[in-house]
Amino acid sequence: MKKILLIAGIIVLALFIVKKCRTSDGGGSGTPINGYTGTVKEVNGNVLTLTSGLKARLLGVDDDCTEVEQFLRAEFISKQVVLYADSKSRKQFISRPTDTVDVYAVEKGKQTFCINRQVVNQYPATYHKSQTFDSVDWIGPEIDPVEKRNLALYMKQRTFLIITPDGIGTGFFINENGLAVTNWHVLDNSQVGNSVAVLYQDDPDNSGVYADKQRNIKSILWASDQNGLDLSVFAVDLLNGETVPYFDIARRRPSQGIKVSTLGNPHGNTASFSSGVLSAFRSDPERDIDLVQYDIATNGGNSGGPVCDAFGQVIAIHEMGDKSGQGLNFGIDAQQLRQQLDKLGLKYGGK
Repeated sequence: MKKILLIAGIIVLALFIVKKCRTSDGGGSGTPINGYTGTVKEVNGNVLTLTSGLKARLLGVDDDCTEVEQFLRAEFISKQVVLYADSKSRKQFISRPTDTVDVYAVEKGKQTFCINRQVVNQYPATYHKSQTFDSVDWIGPEIDPVEKRNLALYMKQRTFLIITPDGIGTGFFINENGLAVTNWHVLDNSQVGNSVAVLYQDDPDNSGVYADKQRNIKSILWASDQNGLDLSVFAVDLLNGETVPYFDIARRRPSQGIKVSTLGNPHGNTASFSSGVLSAFRSDPERDIDLVQYDIATNGGNSGGPVCDAFGQVIAIHEMGDKSGQGLNFGIDAQQLRQQLDKLGLKYGGK
């Protein structure tokens, strides 16, 4: 009799353990992840915390990237999202309201890519395939560039204020190790030891700069004065282990009439974003350079800043505005910058 009771007890215990495991791994009890709908309350890294307390971790997206968190906060706070589990994941059910679940998230009512894919299209370096068996259909990065959903934020993350003994200007990063570009008339060799790059605030709603994020300008790797390209390619001295977001330089010249944007520091108004139309392509025979003309509003302090297309690719480096007329502004064609970078053998975005 004791043997029978012992066996029965073991069977009951085994069934309890199996049931507990099925509950904990989503094997068949709890609330289904697929179709779960909630409102985004907070963002931490690659995790969307919903008002219900559930934490939705985005599959295939690096959890250690400030850019991703900024993008998600700017775009999806207070938005409703629908969650889906990867088809091969063991966890298909929510056991507790405060669970953390690995999901694909879709903004409710929007006919667009899932949020995971939008993130990796904006920031391809954050893509991680582990545990994303459905990623071919969901979040695999596009080969062709896609329009940036929040171009102003994207540009802000890659652009900075330059302060020299002679004034201010704008610079931007072209690789993660601090390689950067501006105009020669903003930064020349004589100013390197006394000039700094000041990074912008992370907050999408704050256009200020970090008082504690000044980085020394280490060296100019190549420069051409105002009689030439009026460009300086230089190295910003980053902290140990620090990397920075950077721009891709467009691989080909865009079409006349497209929308273009710039971000800079006109008259010291930091992180100012403005847009316009690419008006024409010009040449300056006296300097033997190619210029891009656009009608973006610019002022002193914009010099050296990036001029981008809708995909966030640099198509020109802003150089000057014609104050005798409205909407007459010019930048140095980015194709000429590419040529110089290739000659120097430097690594840069979009190479």
